[in-house]
This record gives sequence, structure tokens and C-alpha cells, in this order.
Amino acid sequence: MAKLYMVSDASGSMKVSVVAEVNPFSMDMLLSEECFILDHSIAKSIFVWKGKNANPNERKAAMKTAEEFIQQMNYPANTQIQVLPEGGETPIFKQFFSNWKDKYESEGFGKVFVASSVAKIQQIEFDASKLHESPQMAAQHKMVDDGSGEVKIWRVESNGRIPVKPETYGQFYGGDCYIILYTYSKGQILYTWQGMKATKDELTTSAFLTVQLDRQFNGRPVQVRVSQGKEPAHLLSLFKDKPLIVYKEGTSRKGGQTAASPIRLFQIRRNLAFITRIVEVDVDAGSLNSNDVFVLKLKNNSGFTWIGKGASQEEEKGAQYLAGVLKCKTAVIAEGQEPEEFWKPLGGKKEYQTSPLLEIHSDDHPPRLYGCSNKTGRFIIEEVPGEFTQDDLAEDDVMLLDAWDQIFIWIGKDANEVERTESLKSAKQYIETDPSGRDKGTPIVIVKQSNEPPTFTGWFLGWDSKRWQN
Repeated sequence: MAKLYMVSDASGSMKVSVVAEVNPFSMDMLLSEECFILDHSIAKSIFVWKGKNANPNERKAAMKTAEEFIQQMNYPANTQIQVLPEGGETPIFKQFFSNWKDKYESEGFGKVFVASSVAKIQQIEFDASKLHESPQMAAQHKMVDDGSGEVKIWRVESNGRIPVKPETYGQFYGGDCYIILYTYSKGQILYTWQGMKATKDELTTSAFLTVQLDRQFNGRPVQVRVSQGKEPAHLLSLFKDKPLIVYKEGTSRKGGQTAASPIRLFQIRRNLAFITRIVEVDVDAGSLNSNDVFVLKLKNNSGFTWIGKGASQEEEKGAQYLAGVLKCKTAVIAEGQEPEEFWKPLGGKKEYQTSPLLEIHSDDHPPRLYGCSNKTGRFIIEEVPGEFTQDDLAEDDVMLLDAWDQIFIWIGKDANEVERTESLKSAKQYIETDPSGRDKGTPIVIVKQSNEPPTFTGWFLGWDSKRWQN
């Protein structure tokens, strides 16, 4: 579910007012003279729509207002923001409107109704069988082209934008923020990539520098704020045949890598969109996964390439590419044939994800994640779009992970009793109504936050076992 707000200074000061609390919205709600915020909280994404006739103050304040909006709503600091100029709307934005017509089909925008108070929502029973009619994941709609346009990348620093060397494109550090300008036949896209370990000052500066660059193009670019681990498919396509590498900490500034541990572990995974991601993970045997390839970098630039039983050849190629980037000579070992010197740096052998994800992680039955909440006054289940990460697990909700051969119900520490009981009921109904012929006896596994087993965490790329401790 999503909400729509209007941003206007018609009253003499900048105000955010509710337009509609439940989607689908009507296209008539959007006024060319104003700016609007579309809040899709379950997917942790916010859209800022800028009307073509909005005054300069409203247009300049669009991103700043969205940042303040995130703080006011107590959303996570890594909530994604996408800024869209009127006429440059993306398919994922349009899908929230029941009657969307493109410019050549429309006769113009009508008047907007602003709700003066929050409407009372009646408690109604949720029909879990409707989940099977869900459209394809929204990430598939973000491919505006094949990524063959012009790419420029800058690292964000206090003194401005610093160009990144083209040979290191596709390598991001968790302690950095980057601005990626993509120019193609239909305009520009500004991606603002923000690392998990970036400081608040860097996050603020990255937003400011993005707005500054946007002004150079007269507000025409589509702006996409990307949090580490939530990179859309189109952004990854800009690096051509190079896998994305995300270093856990550090920075690409000169000397910024010296603080990194001499022993490092990287996970290589190829997804259904045929994109290879390489993510630095905790140096611990519990981080391993039989379905992936891992590179363990040791001192003196030696190490191991560990090939899981369910790994693909493309993941092995990704490991070879990474070893070259790290200037690390690795010995290739297969799962089950590890020497003692492999386990010792990982803290000794321990339990890790060994169930065969690839047998069920297919085009027919991809894993799906849903958020379950009654925060609106009624119990709602909504699919989380795109590739999911640990960030998608809302601590005040219950999440349903459909791994095909089993259903996981993840209970956040702050989830209420209604969400806990309704989620179990809906999981059973979801299995019973599945039109694909699923076994009605599919097991339901209840998982509590901070006590996730490897069979659950293995579905999330780069799972941080220490996250809930913090």
C-alpha cells in the first residue's frame, strides 16, 4: 500500500498535506503547479514528483523535503528516494495510478482533493489467495535501456565531487557515497549510491551534490537514491560484463583501504537477472553458502576460492575476476575438501546454509518476500519488490518468505499480536490457494528476529549476523 502527499508553499510556508491514503491513485490528483511525495513504505522507497509549473522554491526543495519527510515518519536512513520530473515518470511510478495516461493520451491534469483528516479504515479480512495474482517484481520495470549510454561516476567528499577512475567503475566502498550520471537517448538518470558505513555528513552532502548536478540539467534527470545492497538492475547493467563489487567498509580515497583487515571474505552470487554481485561478508564459517562461491583473502595476497556444491560457472568466473582485482593468488577448493588452513581463519568449521537453493530458485518458483502489517487499521500483506536484503526485514512487522519448499514467517521484535496471529493464518491460506500445484503439506517455519537459522539467512545476500546485536 502507498500514500500520496502534496508539497506546496501556497500558504506562505512549505507544507506537506495528505492527498490519498490508499492506492491506486487517480492521475487527476497530480497538479502541474505543485510537487508530490508518493510513499511506498513497505518497499522502503519514496517518489518525489515535480510538476512542470511548480515554482522554483518547491522544485529546489523537493529532495530536501523528502529527506525531512523520512525523518518525520521515522523511516530508516537508507530509505530510497526517486525524483521524477513531470513527463519523465517510470513504469514503477505509473503502476500506483489506476488511470494513468501518457502525455499524448491525456487532456491535462485536474484538481486535487486534499484530505483534511485521516479517514477511519474498517477492519476487513485479508484474502491471501490474491497474492498469486501479484504482478512481476517491480525491479523488472526499471530497465530503461541496456545500459550502453555514457557513464560518469564521482565520489562524494566534503569539498565536492571527485571523479572516479573508469577502470574502478563498479567497485563501491561501504564507507563512501557516489553519484553516477547516466546519459542516454531519452535524457539523464542520476543515481546516488550511499554506503552503509557512510557518515551522516556524507549522506547529506551526497543529496546536496545530486540536487546541484540536477540543476545543471534544468531539473530534467530522473533521480534515484540507492542504498548499499539495493542496487536496481539497470544501475548494475552500466558496468557491462564486470560484476558489482561492494567492499564492507573503508573508502576509495587514497589510503582508505589500508584500514581494512588483512583477512577478508567475499561472497559471489549470480541472480535470476543474470547479474553477478560480489559482497564482502563477515570472516566467519557461518557466512558460507553451498549455492555460492567465496573468496577468502589471507595475508601476503594468498587465499582460497571456495566452490559450493550448487555454485554456477558464472560465479566461478566472478571469483576469478575478484582475485584479479584484489591481486590475490587463490587455491581453488571444492566444498567438502577443505584443508585445515581454510577453516582456521574463519574461526573453525560451523553450521552454514547447505540446502540446495538453486533447485527451487528458478524462473518458475523464485523466492518471494512479503511484509505483513496492520499499521493502517487493517491487516495487509504486500510483496517486497526487487531483490531482497536484510534491510527489507522490518523490525515492527512480520515478514513472509516463500522459498517454495517451505514458508518462513519471520517475526520482528516489535511486531504486535495481531500481526503474529494473522500472518500464520494467511500463510496457511496462501499455501492452500496456490494455483501452481504446490504441496498442501508445505511446512511453515516460524523464525524469531536474532535467532534466524542458516536455511533462512541463506536467501539474503551478505547477511550480517551482528546486525540485530547493534
